[in-house]
Amino acid sequence: MRRSLIPAVILALTAALISPAVAAADGPATVVTAEERLYDAGDVPARLVADAGFDRYVRDLDDALGRASTAAEAERAAARVSSELFRAAVRRAQGAGAGFTADDRPLYWARLALIRAVRAWRPAVTDAERTRIVTTIDEVSRGQRRAPSGRTVLVTGFDPFRLNRDIRQGNPSGAIALALDGTVIDTPAGRVTVVAMLFPVRWRDFGAGMVERAVTPFLAPGPSRAVGFTTISQGRPGKFDLEAINGVWRGGASDNEAACYRGPAPVAAQAPQWTRSTLPMAAISAAAQGRYPVARNSEISYAAGPNPATSTVCDLPKLPSTTTTEAPPASAMARQGAGGDYLSNEIGYRVTLVRDRLGASVPGGHVHTPVLDGLPADRAVTASPEYRANLAAIVDQARSVVAVVARGEGY
Repeated sequence: MRRSLIPAVILALTAALISPAVAAADGPATVVTAEERLYDAGDVPARLVADAGFDRYVRDLDDALGRASTAAEAERAAARVSSELFRAAVRRAQGAGAGFTADDRPLYWARLALIRAVRAWRPAVTDAERTRIVTTIDEVSRGQRRAPSGRTVLVTGFDPFRLNRDIRQGNPSGAIALALDGTVIDTPAGRVTVVAMLFPVRWRDFGAGMVERAVTPFLAPGPSRAVGFTTISQGRPGKFDLEAINGVWRGGASDNEAACYRGPAPVAAQAPQWTRSTLPMAAISAAAQGRYPVARNSEISYAAGPNPATSTVCDLPKLPSTTTTEAPPASAMARQGAGGDYLSNEIGYRVTLVRDRLGASVPGGHVHTPVLDGLPADRAVTASPEYRANLAAIVDQARSVVAVVARGEGY
């Protein structure tokens, strides 16, 4: 659904939550990013796209761009193809296909192929117009730009990351989002529909307000306010962590564009150092039993101020800090939330901050899944029975987590 269909009052609320100072464009639109260049790192990306049948969407957009005479026509085509791609990825993740279908990787690589097609398109359009087309692909193919309708529970996942280590890697949180989107949960108060969306592993998008634009419509006051939310990402090996507290601090690790950022996350207005989960953790731990243990995690790190200057230099050493599982002192400056100091922690921080600023008294917070392992040693092989079984187990337990949130159990 196009953003223009979202009520004006929600757009106004969104604008108030995003700092104009950080809502910057992504630079010259004809420049291929470091992330997009990953597509050429061997034949695995193209094989994943083709094996899923998603190459048809790349051809469709190529054909549409060839016919487009204006940027507006190209953007409409990009929105249509991106929406169809996302819906196809959801259907596939939910079993509409042969073989191993609960897989977020084909969508990720197909999205990059669509963006590359737009970068290579050479009509008489400005960089700003081309950037809008790329942004449309980025957001629509992730399930963003949707307006709430009826009773919903919001779920977010992430793209694959650290692909320089293994180009085949998927992200279980992305697979969870695709496997749950549109599914219905019966609750004592009625049926609740899961609305899931994906986010990139890129500092710049978070700084430009992508998270707030996508989730504000679901947490804004009104009859369609979500009954709860769960932000999800991949965490530590062998366990689910229910993160009790989020910090505003970015630790500086490299993202999918090889960009680094150390310092407070750029957030509108006076950002608190910490936000807190309202997930019903005891109920979740009891209900989401399976292969992996599920536990509350409250370990954080803090320091006395002032903060050092913000830096975009990579591989900086960790700053001195104090680690605790207790509540941070009132004057403490965040160095790590319970979910760390990367984008996992930041999406939990940003969405709970939107919740708090909009006065949404609903259960919500961040969940870290176990690390998805089991890829075979042969890097030409993209999956294995172990990989599939591990992912299936993670998705099943995450489904139970979301069901507890939707039903409001223990909240």
